[in-house]
Amino acid sequence: MTIKITPVKVIRWCMAIAIVYGGTIGINHLFSQSEKVVTSQQNTVNRLPGEAFIRQHLLNPDGTIRTTLAAQHTENPELAQGAESLSESLGLWMLYAVEKNDQQLFKESADVVKHSFRMNNGLFYWKVGAGAEPVSTDALIDDLRIMQALYQAGQKWHEPEYQSWADEIAKSLLKYHRVEQGLGDFYDEKSKWTSPQLTLSYLDSKALGYMYEQQNLDEKSYQFLRDFLKNLPVQNGFFPFSYDWKQGTYTYQEEINLIDQLFIVYHRAQMGESSPAFWQFLKDSFYQDGKLYGIYQQKTKQNLVDYESPAVYGLAILVAIELKEPDFASDLYYRMIRLQTLHPDSELFGGFIDYHTKDTHSFDNLVPLLAERKLYNEGILH
Repeated sequence: MTIKITPVKVIRWCMAIAIVYGGTIGINHLFSQSEKVVTSQQNTVNRLPGEAFIRQHLLNPDGTIRTTLAAQHTENPELAQGAESLSESLGLWMLYAVEKNDQQLFKESADVVKHSFRMNNGLFYWKVGAGAEPVSTDALIDDLRIMQALYQAGQKWHEPEYQSWADEIAKSLLKYHRVEQGLGDFYDEKSKWTSPQLTLSYLDSKALGYMYEQQNLDEKSYQFLRDFLKNLPVQNGFFPFSYDWKQGTYTYQEEINLIDQLFIVYHRAQMGESSPAFWQFLKDSFYQDGKLYGIYQQKTKQNLVDYESPAVYGLAILVAIELKEPDFASDLYYRMIRLQTLHPDSELFGGFIDYHTKDTHSFDNLVPLLAERKLYNEGILH
C-alpha cells in the first residue's frame, strides 16, 4: 500500500505532534519547520487547527459563519441552525483576528458584519441568513463584542475608521439599550422596545471600559455598572442568571450552566475582581472528576449532564489567564483538545465534533480557538 504524503498532511502531522508534545516541542517551532518543507502552504502554517476547520467547514459563501455543521432546521425562531449565522460568531471571529494579528481576516470579517448584520439603528441583528424569518432584535453581548473588537483593531493597527465605527456602535447602544441606570438584553427595532431584563453574562466589563476610555460612557454610569458587576450576590457559590432593572430583582437558576457563570466570572476578572467561591468549585470539580460538565445542580453542585463542552473549557482558560493561573489554564487546555479532531487524515481535522450526532456548533469551535491563541500569545503554550 502506498501512503500519499501531501503538503497539507505534513502540516497537520506537525500540528498534531506539537499539540501532544506541546510542553516540549511547541507548535510554533514545528510550524517553522514545516514552512521550510512546504513553501506552497505558506498561508496555512500560521493557522491553528481550529481556524483551519472553521475556514473549511463553517464559512458560508457570503463570509458568514454557519451555526451548526449539519443542515438542520427548527421552527423555533429563538434558535439558529445550519447555515444561519449569529452575530456572536462574527464577533468572536473578529476578536480572534485581533489576537492573531491578522489584518486581512479582520477586514473581511468586519465587512461581513457591516453588510450582513447591521441594522438601520447601527446595532446588529443577532441572527441572519439561510432564508430564515428575519429577526428585528439584537443582543447586547454580541454588539459589545463587535464594538470591542473594532476598538482593539483600531488601536492595534492605527485604523481610524474602525475607531469611528466603534464610537457609532457605542452611541447606539446607549441610545437603544439604556434601562434605568443599566442596559437591557436586546432592543426590538420593530416594536421600538428595550428589554428591562439583563442577562448578567452579557455585561462585558472590558467593552464598557473602551466606551468609557473613548468618552462615550460618562464616568458616573461606568462606575455604576462596574460596581453592579463587582457587588453581584452569590448563592451557594453561584451568581444569579439575570436582573430586572424595573423590578430591582435577581433571578437564580436551579440548573447552573457553566457558560453563563464563566462569562460573568471572566468579565469580573477583566476588571480585577476574583470570584473565589465559584472558582474554587470549578477547580475542585475539574481535579476531582478529571473534567468539567456542562450543567450542575445549584444546591448539591453535582453534574446534571454527562457531556463536556469545548466552550466551557475555552472560557475557563480565558478566566485562568486573567487570574494569572497558567498551570490551571494549561491543564484545562490539554483536557479540551481531547475533544478535538486532531487525526491528520480526518476530513474534520481541527473541529470539535460530537460524533454521536456528527455535528458541531460554531460557539464550541470559536471560543476554544480564541482561548488557544491567547495561550500562545501569553507564552503559556510554546
